[in-house]
Amino acid sequence: MLGDLQKIVSRNEQHDADDFIRAANQLLSNQFLYADRPVHRDSYFLIAGNTEYFRNLFAAIGWSLVYQPDEAYLGILPQGEERVLRLKLDESLLMLCLRQQYEQKLESFEVEGGKAYTSTDELLRLFSNLTGKEIPNETRLKEIISLFTRHGLIERGKQDETDPKNIPLKINPTIRQVVVEDYIGQLEALCDTDIRDQQEPEDIEPVDLPDTPTPETEEKPA
Repeated sequence: MLGDLQKIVSRNEQHDADDFIRAANQLLSNQFLYADRPVHRDSYFLIAGNTEYFRNLFAAIGWSLVYQPDEAYLGILPQGEERVLRLKLDESLLMLCLRQQYEQKLESFEVEGGKAYTSTDELLRLFSNLTGKEIPNETRLKEIISLFTRHGLIERGKQDETDPKNIPLKINPTIRQVVVEDYIGQLEALCDTDIRDQQEPEDIEPVDLPDTPTPETEEKPA
């Protein structure tokens, strides 16, 4: 792969080897990159302009490159089940609820630029209605939101001072990459499972997230 990098750099007048290494590391750290996020932009366009090289690079270490130019994002998904993140039950259920919200808003033409807008209050209402389970407390919810944000599945918006506990959320189209089509079946299966302790790790098939993410510095909302 080093030889391939040297060849591609020799044909590229705008970028050097360090730029390619930096872009690969950023994608590994974040799993998904978006063209409309300033902190992602340089790496996004470098990878998008050299997809064959990066596809081969990540394939060599067990990842598949996903490039969706129409929705202006790209990412990597693990090829082997051994690299799938082990989620806790509440994390799995909330992720499936996010997929459900995304599909509902897509059907009602409420998706803008590939992204669906919601809030934690709306998400928790759906969680309660679909699962019949107790909703996560405020601290636990923030932990889960931070996890999903680090993986690029959602973005946090600016909270309203009059309702600070209700966090605006933007569901990214990548939710459809990491949650299988049969998300309702998965949701029902998890709800029907008799689990003694909801905080024990659960294997959740539809989720393809790296198990050791390195979070980037999150962009603060304007």
